[in-house]
Amino acid sequence: MDACNDSAAILAEHLEARGVAVVWTDAAAVSVSHPLNSAVREDVTANGGRYVTAYGYEVGRYGDEQETAHRVAYLVGADSERESLPVDVELISATVRRALRLGSGRPDPGTLTELEEELRGHMALLLPEIHESAKRLWPSSIEAHRLKTRLDGIERQLQQGLGQGSLSAQIQVHQLARDCQFLLARHSMETRR
Repeated sequence: MDACNDSAAILAEHLEARGVAVVWTDAAAVSVSHPLNSAVREDVTANGGRYVTAYGYEVGRYGDEQETAHRVAYLVGADSERESLPVDVELISATVRRALRLGSGRPDPGTLTELEEELRGHMALLLPEIHESAKRLWPSSIEAHRLKTRLDGIERQLQQGLGQGSLSAQIQVHQLARDCQFLLARHSMETRR
């Protein structure tokens, strides 16, 4: 067995310890699902020193299988060990900066697709936490209404694709970056409370 396979085996052990269902799809990949609902699943591949989901989102690195297992279990809704998800603020900030630096011109379509996938992954991790914090607000307050409206808008934006042409793709990536920036700011505010 090579290091990739050993790491995937270690990750699978940590995932099973968290109570999620784990199925080996091949020597370096596992399919993880919620123990009560197999439709809620995530495929994780060990590749190049890191663990990556099927949609290209990095959830951890070799040697950090315990935290990786926590993130993956959280993605399938099966980890209640901690109250909040460990969020890599630096990685998310770097992705947002890269997306906002695209500026004018014609960025490579592959770059736009990659940035969109990364931003979607970051937002998928941040949104549940922000929704939980919104529940703690006074329901009829202006702040609760504004936050709910913003989260609804973010979720609608996430349903949009890159569209036709490079301009629409660039606008979509820019909007996702702004939304991700907002979610990260809310996350930072919540962690300071």
